Amino acid sequence: MEKDYKFNPEMYKTVAKNVRFYRKEKGFSLEELSHYASISKDFLQRFELADTNMSISIYDLYKISVILEVSIDKFFKE
Repeated sequence: MEKDYKFNPEMYKTVAKNVRFYRKEKGFSLEELSHYASISKDFLQRFELADTNMSISIYDLYKISVILEVSIDKFFKE
C-alpha cells in the first residue's frame, strides 16, 4: 500500500515568518539575536524577509529556539 504524503513547498517561508514573530514577541532585535546565536545579522535579516525558500540549518534554528525560549516545533506551525 502506497501512502500519499503532502509536503508544504513553502515551509522555509513559514519557519522564517514564525522566527520573526517570536523574535519580536520576545523583544529581541535582529542584532541581539544574531549576536547570541552567532549568526550573521545580514543572514537573519535576509532569512526573515526572504520571498524565496531560503534555508537555515537545524543547529541555527535550535540555537534560536533556545535563545527565544520557544519550542522548535512552533517554528513549523502553519
